[in-house]
Amino acid sequence: MKPFVSIVVPLLNEEATIERLARSLLDQTYPQASYEILMADGGSQDATLALLRRADRDGRVRVLENPGRTAPAALNVLLRAARGEIVTRVDGHSFVAPDYLERIVAVMEETGEAAVGGPVQMEADTPFRRALVEALYAPVGVGSVPYRTLRARAHVASLQTGSFRREVLEAVGPFDESLAVVEDLDMNTRIRKAGYKLLLDPGIRFWYVPRGSLRGLWRQIFTVGRVKAWILYKHPDIFKAKYVLPSALVLAAGTACALALFGRGLPRELAAAFLALYAGTVAGFALSRVGRLGAGAARLLAILPTLHFGYGLGFLRGVLDLPRRRAR
Repeated sequence: MKPFVSIVVPLLNEEATIERLARSLLDQTYPQASYEILMADGGSQDATLALLRRADRDGRVRVLENPGRTAPAALNVLLRAARGEIVTRVDGHSFVAPDYLERIVAVMEETGEAAVGGPVQMEADTPFRRALVEALYAPVGVGSVPYRTLRARAHVASLQTGSFRREVLEAVGPFDESLAVVEDLDMNTRIRKAGYKLLLDPGIRFWYVPRGSLRGLWRQIFTVGRVKAWILYKHPDIFKAKYVLPSALVLAAGTACALALFGRGLPRELAAAFLALYAGTVAGFALSRVGRLGAGAARLLAILPTLHFGYGLGFLRGVLDLPRRRAR
């Protein structure tokens, strides 16, 4: 008898990706009677639900309301309704391989691990996304992370999404609804602190569709930086220098701009040199990707600063939020 699996998906305005996601979940090689698909909608204002109904003609997807609107609030709604002994979380901005559930169950049974996932593969279907993916996979962008780059089975510190035996989720409690985003980092940290390991296996395949515009990217990365500050306050033991480097860059760049405009002598020259070094680094990375992207590499001149300054400013905002969060 195959273990029963619950697929849980938070939704909010996913009209661009919902049909492909739904079809990938409905067309699994895993026995249809052995899994369920639950989605929680946070009040989508676009055609998400209509497109989902069109893709799910047999009515196999159960849609719940998510009054909290955020992903962690949706996940808590879904976990309370899920019946599976294994729960796999899937993002609305993604789609999965036909053997996704088969591989999850096989890896769990083969290794005995209770928390597994696969390396995220970025869907680069537009010129903007192709340039963005180059930045996301490069250390000069936001820093490479194992769940994007590893291509061999290994234990990791965090998984993007992930699949868990119910005992794991019962041991660590619900998702933290105060975080809004990056809730998977908090959950994965709590899982590891509870004594479980996170196993990444490249045979578990899924694709994530990144933001499709500079504006959308800025909003996302600013929020990620802001919430990352809250998570580090909650889990100071997971601190890494790369988490604060963008904020250091923001402060250094702001100081350098002030000195370049109003300073004199050596401080002004050093400030100008720093700004020139940053601009040269961005330009150099863009030039290094001309062979892959052609003229589209020019987009990196805007994408890299958006990643750096969006995250850095968001993190600083998150630090300023901490007194209010402590009071709450």
